[in-house]
Amino acid sequence: MQKKHIVLTALVGLLAARLAAQPFALDLKTEIPLGSALLAGELFHNIYDFTAAEDDWDGTTFYDEEDVNAFDRALMHRYNKPLDRAGDVMVVLLPAGVVLLNSYAVYKNYGLNDLLTQTVIAAETLLMAHTLPAITKPLVLRVRPYNYYFGGEGMEDDWNRSFFSGHTTMAFAAATFGTYTYAKWFPDSSFKIPFAAISYGLAAFTGISRIYAGCHFTTDVLMGAAVGTAVGFLVPWLHTLNTKDTQIALTPAGFSVTKRF
Repeated sequence: MQKKHIVLTALVGLLAARLAAQPFALDLKTEIPLGSALLAGELFHNIYDFTAAEDDWDGTTFYDEEDVNAFDRALMHRYNKPLDRAGDVMVVLLPAGVVLLNSYAVYKNYGLNDLLTQTVIAAETLLMAHTLPAITKPLVLRVRPYNYYFGGEGMEDDWNRSFFSGHTTMAFAAATFGTYTYAKWFPDSSFKIPFAAISYGLAAFTGISRIYAGCHFTTDVLMGAAVGTAVGFLVPWLHTLNTKDTQIALTPAGFSVTKRF
């Protein structure tokens, strides 16, 4: 009996130590309001886009660049299709690469429960990074830089959806999320600095490509970088507050909810 007691005590101690080492946790008090807000935002911008009056560019109206503030006017460009497509590729590859790399490292070193936590936080982060510019653009209705040049291209149905840059928001959210969560999961890793440098370098390239593609003004990109960085930090940070509260975990039978005191 004494041996069983010692083994049980050791197992409880190991479990407690492992839980204490986990930097993030899921909690219904966080997931329900956050998920509801994200769902409402997605519904709003999708319904608005579906019901809004047709506002395609007519192909003849151009705007006077002298009406643009001096800061944004300094880096205005005509439409550049290769750079536009490069931004489209990067806004997919960067978040996907960050999420997959982090998820693999978490699963390999921590296991399935923590992979679930990492995946949910990543999904919430990227969804918020998509939603915030999506609901802002139709409210601001800022004309894109390429509309200020005769003979321009790229005049699609989002020609007046310049503010603020969704590509840049997503890129910086992914870079910040990846850098922050990797550092929290693996505080002793020597890969933290290279990971951050590569992630933010690719995010910066994404933002710059949007300016030189003629798709966004400098202020659109700066706002996207600021919002994306904030989202990439705040969403996972909120989940650090859950580590002493109710946690959701994956079990062979489904899901379990654990209350920690």
